[in-house]
Amino acid sequence: MTALAVDLGSSSGRIIAGTLSDGVIEEVEVHRFAHEAARQEPGPGSAHGHLTWDLDLIERELTAGLKAAVARFPDAVSVSVDTWGVDAVTLGADGRRVGPAVAYRDERTARTLDAFRARLDDDAVWAATGIAPATINTANQLFALVTEEPELAAQVSRVLLLPDYITYLLTGEAGWSRSHASTSALCRPGAHEFNDDVFEALGIPRSWFGDVTAEHTVVGPCRIPGLEQLTVVRAGAHDTACAVHALQRRPGEETFFLSCGSWSVLGVLRDEPLLSAEAHALGLTNEARADRGLRPLFNITGLWILQECQREWRATGGVHDIVDLVRAAEAAPSTGILIDPDEPGFAQPGGMVGRVSSAVAAQGGPVELDEGAVVRVILESLAARYARGIDALAALTGARPSELTMVGGGSRNALLCRLTADAVGVPVIAGPVEASSLGSLIAQLEIMGHLDPAGRNGVIAASARTVRYEVER
Repeated sequence: MTALAVDLGSSSGRIIAGTLSDGVIEEVEVHRFAHEAARQEPGPGSAHGHLTWDLDLIERELTAGLKAAVARFPDAVSVSVDTWGVDAVTLGADGRRVGPAVAYRDERTARTLDAFRARLDDDAVWAATGIAPATINTANQLFALVTEEPELAAQVSRVLLLPDYITYLLTGEAGWSRSHASTSALCRPGAHEFNDDVFEALGIPRSWFGDVTAEHTVVGPCRIPGLEQLTVVRAGAHDTACAVHALQRRPGEETFFLSCGSWSVLGVLRDEPLLSAEAHALGLTNEARADRGLRPLFNITGLWILQECQREWRATGGVHDIVDLVRAAEAAPSTGILIDPDEPGFAQPGGMVGRVSSAVAAQGGPVELDEGAVVRVILESLAARYARGIDALAALTGARPSELTMVGGGSRNALLCRLTADAVGVPVIAGPVEASSLGSLIAQLEIMGHLDPAGRNGVIAASARTVRYEVER
């Protein structure tokens, strides 16, 4: 049997075909395309432009990719969609999009933050949702919409979370997948239901949302011409929820993970949320897995910092290829100075090389840094942040990891893996790199009855490519 995973990241989208044979899932990337958020000028009646996603491009590419996948794998029987968290799409009464698809980094939530906190302060958000207060949260985005653009908000009949919007395009069926809804700061702790009190406090119409939708379930047949053979399922709407489904679990041990991409997601698999005052103070957030479990975690500004530097160096003709940059970082001596990836400035686009260099100089480091030195500072700083996060998770759960599994694009970076193993003090298991797609494929095979969940660990071990990095100091 072949399943298809639609894995949409914030800089690229992919269609992955996975075929199960003799206990091994063979993955083939059928289609990949680049995309990015772009600045849109103010429209009529709007005082501000927005940073937006090109949903027309995304829809075209995903449809073309799925058709290419079915042509190449005529035995494909299912498909599921996962994306990054928090972003959503507004629809009118006719089911069509209303307004732009605004990206989570848009400044509107910063402009309306004081007004948001006057309705729900940070402590109230945590108590009501178990989610760390943050301007990127869906709740903040929708509050900004009703505050700054009431005329547009009046045209909205329904809001679908981004992966559920794509699933809606494929099937005509609306839903609010639990793993993605858990990132919204609109659900009660545990994310099994929306919290009506939050909607009321913020003035967000409750009618925009239905009930939280269970995952690892069948949605229905695909209605796109040429794709009718596919059954659309909810294997995990959030990419990290898919990724953790591809982790092997040791009975009796906590499973700690690090999903390392533009964002670094550092967490542990649990059955119940961590809701202590200490967890709140540390910035923990309780997000859901695609099964009924949870993934308490820290969202850390990750390789986005490096990616922004690469964009600058590319534009100015500097070294920007990641392989060359890592090689230069390996050769560069350590400055002994770290930046804090959680500083808000490092989450904003533009001028990243200058921000990193200024942060180093402000601590007595060199005023001028070449590309290799900048990259080494970033990677050492990320590794140190991961170590602090592991210490915090250990204090909250009462258990330390015996190893840390790193998935995502960062797991390809051998220097980052070595630095992380040394900083955390436990071996790092790097891979699978494409954990989101593997987790989606595994879940689809389970949903469709082609894989017994009891055999999941064995299939992961046989299918995932991993590298082990031991602690060297």
